[in-house]
Amino acid sequence: MSRYNPRHDIKAMLEAAQLWKNQCLLNDGPLLDDGQYWSTDNLVELDKRFTQNPQEGDESFIKKLQRQLADASPAAIKLMAELHWLLLLFSTNIKPATKRDLVSSIWEISGDSLPSSWLLDDATLSGAGSTGTGFNTLRWRELVFLIELIKAFKTLGPETQSQTLESPWSFADWLESIPDAGARQFRHIICFLLFPDSFEHTSVGNDKKEILRVLGDVPKTKLKTMSHREVDQRLLDLRTNLEDQEDEPVDFHTLPWVDQWRPSPRVWLMAWNPGNWEWNSFQDDRLRVARGENVTLPWRTSSKQLKEGDTAYLMRLGQKPKGLLARGTVASEPYEDDHYDPEKASQGEKSLYVDITLTDLRDPNAEASISLSDLESGTTDSQNWTPQGSGIEIKPRSAKLVNGLWNKLPPVKLVQTDKPTPRQQAINIGKPVNHIFYGPPGTGKTHHLRSHLQPKYESQAGNVTTGEWLEEQLSSTSWWETIALALADQVSKAAGTTVNDLLIHPFFKAKARVQGRTDSPHLRATCWASLQNHTVIESETVNVALEKRQSPLIFDKQHGGKWILTGDWDEAGDGLRDQLRKLQQGPQSQEARIKRHLTVTFHQSYSYEDFVEGIRPQTTDGGISYEVRDGLFKAFCNRARQDPKQRYALFIDEINRGNISRIFGELITLIEADKRAWWDEEGQLVDGMEITLPYSGERFGVPKNLDIYATMNTADRSIALMDAALRRRFRFIELMPEPKQITGNQGDGYIPDGEGGLLSLRDLLNAINLRLRYLLHRDQTFGHAYFMEVKDIDSLRHAMVYDIIPMLAEYFYDDWQQIRRVLADDTAPVEHQIITRKILDPGQLFAGAEVDLPEKPDFRVKQPGEITPDALRKIYDSLEMPS
Repeated sequence: MSRYNPRHDIKAMLEAAQLWKNQCLLNDGPLLDDGQYWSTDNLVELDKRFTQNPQEGDESFIKKLQRQLADASPAAIKLMAELHWLLLLFSTNIKPATKRDLVSSIWEISGDSLPSSWLLDDATLSGAGSTGTGFNTLRWRELVFLIELIKAFKTLGPETQSQTLESPWSFADWLESIPDAGARQFRHIICFLLFPDSFEHTSVGNDKKEILRVLGDVPKTKLKTMSHREVDQRLLDLRTNLEDQEDEPVDFHTLPWVDQWRPSPRVWLMAWNPGNWEWNSFQDDRLRVARGENVTLPWRTSSKQLKEGDTAYLMRLGQKPKGLLARGTVASEPYEDDHYDPEKASQGEKSLYVDITLTDLRDPNAEASISLSDLESGTTDSQNWTPQGSGIEIKPRSAKLVNGLWNKLPPVKLVQTDKPTPRQQAINIGKPVNHIFYGPPGTGKTHHLRSHLQPKYESQAGNVTTGEWLEEQLSSTSWWETIALALADQVSKAAGTTVNDLLIHPFFKAKARVQGRTDSPHLRATCWASLQNHTVIESETVNVALEKRQSPLIFDKQHGGKWILTGDWDEAGDGLRDQLRKLQQGPQSQEARIKRHLTVTFHQSYSYEDFVEGIRPQTTDGGISYEVRDGLFKAFCNRARQDPKQRYALFIDEINRGNISRIFGELITLIEADKRAWWDEEGQLVDGMEITLPYSGERFGVPKNLDIYATMNTADRSIALMDAALRRRFRFIELMPEPKQITGNQGDGYIPDGEGGLLSLRDLLNAINLRLRYLLHRDQTFGHAYFMEVKDIDSLRHAMVYDIIPMLAEYFYDDWQQIRRVLADDTAPVEHQIITRKILDPGQLFAGAEVDLPEKPDFRVKQPGEITPDALRKIYDSLEMPS
């Protein structure tokens, strides 16, 4: 019979399920205490507070649930706790203690402590079958289905309820009427809990069909047309026939049955002999795996039987210490390629390979691993641990032994004793962040960047080196300005200084570091060009054509080769002299900060030339010349590259307003996390990827120590319309309206209405957004920021008239009737309306004219002072608000 389960003792669980059926499903309780919580009223309340009030964001399930139940009645909260008891009762993936803790945490939201009960014992909560990870990650959907199921059952009359539960198949037929039943695991769970002799302890519908396909010889085409009830009936028939044949009970999830319909991945032994292949990247690969990166290597195999998803262990042979040093997953089917020995490959020899993705890699000289002697002493099935070839299947008992030994190994703790190589330095750098925060307007996206993220990329100026502080100060100065500052700092105007002296001046060197040009052979030429292009006209020592000279004309060279400040310096250098005094004094304020971040705002005309590099015209007295100039992003990348020990961040506001493909160009590839570049001290690329830029011809890569954050207003453009290449390269984090963040006048979300009453800003925002979600889309709602500064009735009136209503007009393309619906004006008396509606009669407007024109509505937005408190209150009073 179906309740046969040799893996788990389910007697107490089934007794608990029958108790729940009689006391809660057919009545209103009690279950965990004396309360009658399973009533229709409580179910309706949970439907409004949970099902109709989804919570977005990255918070845990219980955190979101606490917000949803914050203002719920104690009875509804306790019902939610008991619903979770029922929801998790079947699952063996969740430990009894975890189930108990969750039920207790929810119960305590009511203010009471969870009473003790045998229904919460380990024996009751140990479960009957696996629900997989999907059940846990999508638990809210299962809970929504459960609430809907119980609510629907409670609407049936007592006689109909009894008829529905009269047989397993009448109950299965009724379940088909519940929305989403076909997609929910709890549909299968509740069938088993109520009728364990008829339904399998299997919660996945596809598993049931696979059992029928393999063991019952039911074709796939037939299975696709069968209802859930038909599948369950055929399974019961299959079980009955097999038990008659075997003369013993059958559990489809134990041997020999489970290996027939769900064969386990095979386990393989792959050999490595250092004498044949050195594995030069071993330490780098070990470091990558320890850092959580995927390392996939081609490995020689003598077998063609390996399949994707199989497990592989690497055995070191031919050199002590011998033993297993890696575990991984087979990532490809076997394939032929050139022989690993270059000489044999040159002669056309081939080898059979398979790709293996390593999940654990250990240096047996430095970390715990599994020795060959451990394997040989523990093996009982004659497993050969020293094969001549690679790709030998490990027998089931030995595979179980290896898995157990490996899982007992302590985690790898990397201790770097030697100076890391440049490649290892690159691996050690934290993985770059590519995040886009998206959501409706006013949800705090930009505020999140400024308040929570930007401070992470700042340091107090007093805590950094002088050179780093100079880089910060000179990051936005031009070369001629930097050289003028260096000249003014080093000598008086009369004494002068040489180009060699300028090249080693701290200002010049800091500017070179900012631009990523510390090793550039062109720095001397840059210095000469800046000096000559800004040389005074009357100079007798500089022969640069007059038409190439640019304002301000402040330099001149003396006959001894020393440069001085002259000409327009007194006037043009006024601001630079102030900057020089600041540079000479250094950071004076404790509040001064080094900012390793850059903020840009995309717009429709923002271009590749602005962002990366482009040819820019330069106006001179004699005409126009052109030069390649770095864009903001390229210059900032160069600055980050020169400071590898610090993390830098680019913040892009309104990223969706720009033409992404046009702005990023070929850099769309370089910003991928696994394409980020790293260089050694000589500037040679050791990791990541570089490309040749089209204008300058320079090799360029985006450094690993640069993070990219962006914001996106989904009211302007849906995430679905974003450039697909960009979507693949960024993690998208949604920020949705959070009404409970609105403080109001006293921190509770209320403000005085000026007439002795109160207005709830939280309920007001909730009501507007619920209507917008229905009429438009969840992306076209309002964030809590619109009401964060509202402290009184006047500021609320102004926010409605000058912020909310103009945005509504944009959302609805000036469909004022829809806007009136959002504000609940269409059914309110005139004195309580915010937008009034009158009819324009063409007969009065065009009196005497023989025209046949229709009447038209005329809408008017009241002035802020005309809006009454009741006009605002009726927006949310006109419907019952979920908390």
